[in-house]
Amino acid sequence: MTAVVDSLQTNWNQTQNYKAEFKQVVYSKKLHTKDETTGTIFVLKPGKIRWEVPSQKTVQILNGNRLIYIKDNRRRKTTVVDIYKDVSKSIDLKSLAFLAGNALFKETYTSVLGAEGPETVELKLISKAAPSESYLAEIDKKSYFLRALTTETADSKVRIDFLKTETNIQMGQNLFEYQPKPKDVVHENP
Repeated sequence: MTAVVDSLQTNWNQTQNYKAEFKQVVYSKKLHTKDETTGTIFVLKPGKIRWEVPSQKTVQILNGNRLIYIKDNRRRKTTVVDIYKDVSKSIDLKSLAFLAGNALFKETYTSVLGAEGPETVELKLISKAAPSESYLAEIDKKSYFLRALTTETADSKVRIDFLKTETNIQMGQNLFEYQPKPKDVVHENP
């Protein structure tokens, strides 16, 4: 197991950015529902994520603690832009920080080896600081990059599968910024 964590850490340290298609499935335990979305994620470490969901015509941009949520309003033929100056005050950023951070896996998590197949291995990563917080990471054995990440709370379970991952590619800073247009409906939030 130590070799898996070491290889994961080495690969993670060498990755400055990545782009992947994703499939996210959110299971609501209380409502007994399943919501599925697909799109593209762009990550520039540390702390920058662009999450595009074409079917919903939405884009979310996390740049540090600033979140910009962009959504087309088809009925009114406008774009609604919600800007949160410090999103850390209103939502838990742990899984996003995991995806876009400079994680030190051995120092931050206790790792438990899970199922292992010919192409993948599962690692349960349990936070040393908050043992109730954990992730189930499915790692590609060839590249030692994340194939899937599952988080679970009392209310929901979220699984994100990453497909067609490209690492250390040309990626402009403009992906992680948005300048509202004159006709955009902008809401500034604390």
